[in-house]
Amino acid sequence: MKFLTRFLGLGLLVAVASLAQDVTGSIAGTVTDPSGAGVPNAKITVTNTDRNAVIRTVTTDSGGNYSAPLLPIGTYSLAVTAAGFKTSNHTGISLDVNDNLTVNIGMQVGQLTESITVEAAAVEVALQNATASNLINGTQIRELSLNNRNYEQLVALMPGVSSGASDQLYIGTTNPLGTNTVSFAINGQRNSANYWTVDGADNVDRGSNLTLLNYPSVDALAEFKVLRGLYTAEFGRAGGGQINVVTKSGTSQFHGSAYEFFRNDAIAANNWINNANKVNLGADGKARVPPLRYNDFG
Repeated sequence: MKFLTRFLGLGLLVAVASLAQDVTGSIAGTVTDPSGAGVPNAKITVTNTDRNAVIRTVTTDSGGNYSAPLLPIGTYSLAVTAAGFKTSNHTGISLDVNDNLTVNIGMQVGQLTESITVEAAAVEVALQNATASNLINGTQIRELSLNNRNYEQLVALMPGVSSGASDQLYIGTTNPLGTNTVSFAINGQRNSANYWTVDGADNVDRGSNLTLLNYPSVDALAEFKVLRGLYTAEFGRAGGGQINVVTKSGTSQFHGSAYEFFRNDAIAANNWINNANKVNLGADGKARVPPLRYNDFG
């Protein structure tokens, strides 16, 4: 009986892990010599420059191909060494969640003590799949206008998305009962056909498929990606969109932030309905702005 309990517990852990979505990316490509032939046994050191840490070391196969999967999101550099060639450094490679980047590297004949450095350009780095997706990075999340400081409003900016979300101040709710209902139809699917995750964990109340369990502060988010079609094999459970939210992680430098965002009737204009119907008239006979106090700090 004790063995059966442990076995069932292990099975549950495996099942839960298999349902979680990937919050990493991958970099792959081919290392070639000046003639275009693949360079075998080239050593590639993959460094996350945000953390100033070596994340992976891989070696090319007989055809010069390499692959570095399951890398944390961030900015990367690749240092490539091979006998008879100069050391090749590729910097400024930006890896976002669910990215599958191709970075091909051309080597130059020379000594290992010699080196060349190449700053990655967008035209040199290509995605390896045809997934229809859009990325909103952390700076955009924090700087774009969000009247309720709720990242989900930005999903409505994506192609093929129809939004029924209201201008609510109570975060994530669209009705007076206070349930965290999300109202986005992606590519014509029902709003219950979307899959929301935070750091790979399911974030949907499976009682209705319409409410979210958690709304991270926008200041805690590194980025989020909306996949709208042609998903890779890791995704499932929903026929609409896949909204993959990734929170911030540490870097090699100490940093932090403090903030307060607020809305107040003292700096708000009245709406035309109140003005037309003379709602909440003041001593001057003009409609007053309804009271509003909204403070979000942390």
